[in-house]
Amino acid sequence: MVEESILRLIDKTIKETWVNEIKEDYEEDYLLKEDSLKNSLYFHLRTKLETLLREHDLRIFPEYYFPELKYRADLAIVQMDAESENYYLKDRVKDIVAIFELKYVNASNNDEATEQWIMDDVRKFKRYIQEGKVNAQFYFDVIYENERTTLNWMDKRSSNHWAKGRVTELDASLVSGKMKFAVYSYNGLNG
Repeated sequence: MVEESILRLIDKTIKETWVNEIKEDYEEDYLLKEDSLKNSLYFHLRTKLETLLREHDLRIFPEYYFPELKYRADLAIVQMDAESENYYLKDRVKDIVAIFELKYVNASNNDEATEQWIMDDVRKFKRYIQEGKVNAQFYFDVIYENERTTLNWMDKRSSNHWAKGRVTELDASLVSGKMKFAVYSYNGLNG
């Protein structure tokens, strides 16, 4: 199990990366669809957390597979078992620290269908916790290139009901014609 001080540092880095580097990458036209968002997030987190990752046997994996749920997380931060003699990396994971589900929706998509698609990922988080018994921090990252009056997709009441303080939303959407990036932290770490 990863110490809380390390979790707090990872959490703080994730939140700062969203409102600074990811926002900047978006504004400079580096992000196009979900895969470029995933690549950007991976790059910035690995760069910023490099020393911490090495010191604590942590790694960031894209498309991390949960066989019991038949899900792939877009990104996962895991702790490796340095003592393990298993050949395969997947067999050396001893703890899952953070799970990321990413959505990048451009303005040409149907609003109603898109909102349902986004809410399907919220239900996916619930399944990770309730059925998969995954004890990790969950980050729901959404870039939604449509007008919204609010950026968030969840609220503290609903996320605390099933996630018990382990969910953070990293949201971006058009508000009054301008793209805004925001963090909605329901996890009790770093505000």
